[in-house]
Formats: sequence, C-alpha cells, structure tokens
Amino acid sequence: MTSQPVVLTKTLLTGLYENNIPDDPENSLWNDLCLHHSKKVHDPSEGNQVFLEYTDEKEIKVELYQNNQLLDSMILSGKPTDNYFVIRKGSHFFTLILITSTVSKKTILGNDANADLLLAQGISSNTMFLESDVGDEGETITATYMRLGDTRPN
Repeated sequence: MTSQPVVLTKTLLTGLYENNIPDDPENSLWNDLCLHHSKKVHDPSEGNQVFLEYTDEKEIKVELYQNNQLLDSMILSGKPTDNYFVIRKGSHFFTLILITSTVSKKTILGNDANADLLLAQGISSNTMFLESDVGDEGETITATYMRLGDTRPN
C-alpha cells in the first residue's frame, strides 16, 4: 500500500466510502470486497457508496447504496491486527490422487491518516504433481477509497 496505515479502531473503520474508482470504471470497492462472496457481485455502475460498520471483534457489516437507497449487504468475518482487519475466507486445499492444489484469498482493510480506506488483496494458487511444483500463480491488488462521512446514508 502506498499510504501508511493508522491504528485500527472500530470508530475509524466504520464509515461511508466511495464505491467507484474514477480511473477504473471496471472495478469498485463493493466488488473488491466480494472476493469473499462472489454471488454478491454487482455491475460496477450499481452503487455509488459503501458503508462499513465494524460491528464486533470479528465482523464487518458492508452495505451498498445508490443515492441513499440500500441495494445489498453482506457480513465479512476476519480478525483485527494493530493496523488492519484481515479477512481470509475462501481458502481451500485438496489432493486428487497425485495432484495437490491450494488456493488462498486474503483481504486487508485499514485507514490512512485522512481516514480513507486502504485495501489490499491477494489471491494465490499452487498446484503440485507428486512433490514437484507444476504451477504457481498470484495476484495482488491495492486501492485507496475516499471516506465520504461517518454515518450510513439516510
């Protein structure tokens, strides 16, 4: 991430954020968070605001709004660290006779000094035949989403 994170608090992380990325019309905060709930994906043009509510130690409630009207919501489970809330959902491991495959998905949320949302995501997969690596792929995404306010839309 390019910005330095500040200490994670429920009050700071809870807030209203822009959903769209001005220079990337194909992506959105909501869809980045849907890495862990693929059935919740929306067209990037749907929803202009995302409200995050850090509800308890291990959950964040996420709501998608379009002009103050609620379109969708989901719960993200994870663990807080000093500066981030870490979500590791969707990881799996399987062995099929002589082939072993692992896939891992991870999202990290935090705030910078301006209270804007910092997001980093990683997806990695590894396939092995017997004990030899056959393929190893990975992708990392980082983004900063502007904070619009402290309360959910009315």
